[in-house]
Amino acid sequence: MKRLAPFALGFCFALTVGAWAPATPLTRAEPMLTEWGAKVTPENVWRDYPRPQMVRREWTSLNGLWNYRIWDVTNGIPEKYDGEILVPFAAGSSLSGVARYPGHTNCLWYARTFSANPRKGYRTLLHIDGSDFRTQVFVNGVEVTDVPHETAQLALTCDITAQLKAGENKLDIETWDPMGGNALTGYSSGKQTLRPDACFYTPSTGIWAPVWLEEVPETHITGYKATPDLDAGAVDVLVDGEGDVKGAAARVEVRVGDQVLTSATVAEWGKPVRLVLPKPVKAWSPETPFLYDLRITLGDDEVRGYFGLRKFEVRKDPQGVLRFYLNNEVYFAIGTLDQGWWPDGLLTPPSDEAMAFDILALKKMGFNMMRKHIKVEPMRYYHLCDKLGILVLQDMPSGWGDLNGRYGRYRAELKGMIDQLYNAPSIVMWIPYNERWGQPKQAQTSWTLTWVKRYDPSRVVDGPSGWSDYEGGFWKSLDGKGALTPTQHLPEGVKESADVIDFHAYPGPVMLPVNSHRATFIGEFGGLGYKTKGHVWYPDARGWGYGGTGKDETVAPVESKYHALMDKLALLAGEGLAGSVYTQTTDVEQEINGLLTYDRRHFKFDVAKLKAAHERVCAAAVRGATCKAVSTTLLPRFAPNAWRYSFTAPAEGWEQPTFADADWKISTGGFGSKHLRPAAKVATPWHTKDIWLRTTFDGTQADVDEVFANIYHDEDTEIYLNGELLLSLKGYNHGYDPFAIDVARFRTFVKPKGNVLAVHVKQTYGEQYFDMELIVRGFEKR
Repeated sequence: MKRLAPFALGFCFALTVGAWAPATPLTRAEPMLTEWGAKVTPENVWRDYPRPQMVRREWTSLNGLWNYRIWDVTNGIPEKYDGEILVPFAAGSSLSGVARYPGHTNCLWYARTFSANPRKGYRTLLHIDGSDFRTQVFVNGVEVTDVPHETAQLALTCDITAQLKAGENKLDIETWDPMGGNALTGYSSGKQTLRPDACFYTPSTGIWAPVWLEEVPETHITGYKATPDLDAGAVDVLVDGEGDVKGAAARVEVRVGDQVLTSATVAEWGKPVRLVLPKPVKAWSPETPFLYDLRITLGDDEVRGYFGLRKFEVRKDPQGVLRFYLNNEVYFAIGTLDQGWWPDGLLTPPSDEAMAFDILALKKMGFNMMRKHIKVEPMRYYHLCDKLGILVLQDMPSGWGDLNGRYGRYRAELKGMIDQLYNAPSIVMWIPYNERWGQPKQAQTSWTLTWVKRYDPSRVVDGPSGWSDYEGGFWKSLDGKGALTPTQHLPEGVKESADVIDFHAYPGPVMLPVNSHRATFIGEFGGLGYKTKGHVWYPDARGWGYGGTGKDETVAPVESKYHALMDKLALLAGEGLAGSVYTQTTDVEQEINGLLTYDRRHFKFDVAKLKAAHERVCAAAVRGATCKAVSTTLLPRFAPNAWRYSFTAPAEGWEQPTFADADWKISTGGFGSKHLRPAAKVATPWHTKDIWLRTTFDGTQADVDEVFANIYHDEDTEIYLNGELLLSLKGYNHGYDPFAIDVARFRTFVKPKGNVLAVHVKQTYGEQYFDMELIVRGFEKR
């Protein structure tokens, strides 16, 4: 692969402030560098080919030091500059060397020179793979953007041939970010904000992805779409070209290394060619991420790419439950909410090695998927996902403002994102909306989902992730008291247009009922907060997480909570849950609910235990799909006069089977005060700080593969079986949630007859309630 031919680089006049170095962040007293950020220099920054899905031999990287100036939006091309900025890092980042936010009344200008030797019969293309928000490009003082490029997410390509001259050329790029002003609302700003707080972060203005030059023949390939067909053992390739394509024939080859497996010639532009692969075919999956090579030629132009032969769909399992299937096998998609933010580069990862670390860290922890949240990554990122093997659920970045007024811009950006990312086999789901952020009302939401499903039928489409699911595949929203209000059918006149029904619950997990319309999915849950000393963005008391503010002195109780969530998730997976997304991969600035610290230097929990827990969840899903469950309720909910109870502290040994409880009162659960949530049904009033309860049940002769208790507890609860501690629960929940019980411990302590279950519940503040049922389950292979 050639670089710097036929171009050479240089700089125009600059008021140089000093040698480049990481700058002090906008919201922190000193830089926080990852190990890869610490290795970045102007000479080595982002030097690999930026678009691995469509590679040409001759290209030139323009990443490195540029001149920059921040000045009034009404001014033209500057002649003097404020200093140097390291591209491709956004101006607000440490690695840019600037760490400034221009503000909506100013523009951020970039400038440099390069030498060219234009060749007859060739075009020169300038690529800017990411720039926030409005971008205009000038070559030798003449604008080459026919229309200003307005997006924070998508790549820009300009044909600069007409303004190019032999020798030195001057390149000026103006960027403008409306954040903070009223000039424009509704653009896809994603997670950035002027005042970082909770789950929103430092603004990221200007160029944030690679900038590069490419020379192509007059008649050349502009792109292709590779659509795999696993069942047919084939791939359909649609080639696009530009120039004198009439009568020109493009040739498509599928290769493994230097070996040509099959080939075809494009007979008619605008129609794909089908290439049937020799058997046995090799499928792509996270476990075996095999990629076939593509070579496409059109006259003197040649590009190289790849595709993965994979099939991801929603279909019914043998029990009739809608689940995810990968390559015709039940596949539980388990992953994290992945923000893709970096303490040193913000939106821009420091290097390939840094991106690979994040992906491999997820795999090391036993995840097979990530939800790429409210962000479009550089193309090399998706290449690494394809190559290393991980499923990607891709969000469309959100925007704000006038929902109707922004709808056209949103749809255009959504289409642009799908087109840009289409050839990444790792992407298996599009998520057009998240938590009502920038989401219009029912009709426009439905039109969007319908269009995405029609435009790319090779992938799954998520309904609105979180809530505001107007089609109501099985539910509508939360009612005023927080209980789910499902609907058994679609509203009149509305057709189904998504494959997935997606609910968020913190900490959760909470699963919507299995239904006949869509696969049931948890798009976000967890978010347990923990501050790892020496690795936090704000060293002071600030820290935010969905599941806590990080006040635990040690990580042990947080890790214990995490594994309790995974136990509960395994039960849901067995019952029909198709997949889940834990919040989140890493801490981000004030948000401390990552499994890794923001600087990527520390895993918070034991990695081997995480991997084992996640494997158990996936195994439970496969077992639930392929086996018949036989359940036995050993202790039913609301059983009449099932409990003996005491409001006063009993003598020592109260949890033992031999304890004399004859003088305790007898009544029916649940026990509690007046409770606001409808799931709480108070049969026996309880207003003291503590309650002690005892009951008996008989065991079962059936094979026991799974034991769990559906428990509504408010607050701290300890449960003993025949004198041995079975469960310890801190805090409170909002309904009858399943809690897994260790099967080996249960088998050790349970007896055929006369088992004693003893419970202590401690109330701290607010409402109070307790009730439970105990269920064992065996599985029979179908």
